[in-house]
Amino acid sequence: MTSSSEFNLCGVLVHARPGHAKSVERRLEALPGVAVHAATPDDRLVVTVEDAPDRRCLDTVTQLHDIEGVLSTSLVYQHTLQESAHPQESAP
Repeated sequence: MTSSSEFNLCGVLVHARPGHAKSVERRLEALPGVAVHAATPDDRLVVTVEDAPDRRCLDTVTQLHDIEGVLSTSLVYQHTLQESAHPQESAP
């Protein structure tokens, strides 16, 4: 029997209100599967979102709009990795 699972990874550009990038960064990193990789002087954050055990990646990306201090988000990258698990045959 073959089972398959998916793993999703998204790259998102988050634009914070002027002067709020640090507080937005803290809120983002508190979310499961979210990591902030860079921040620019004009309050933009480079973020990755991956599937969490209890939440799909795209559900989290949608939630980013609701974080206090976020002006906008742009999905710039999405990748789905398909993993297939094949049971090993036992040797006689």
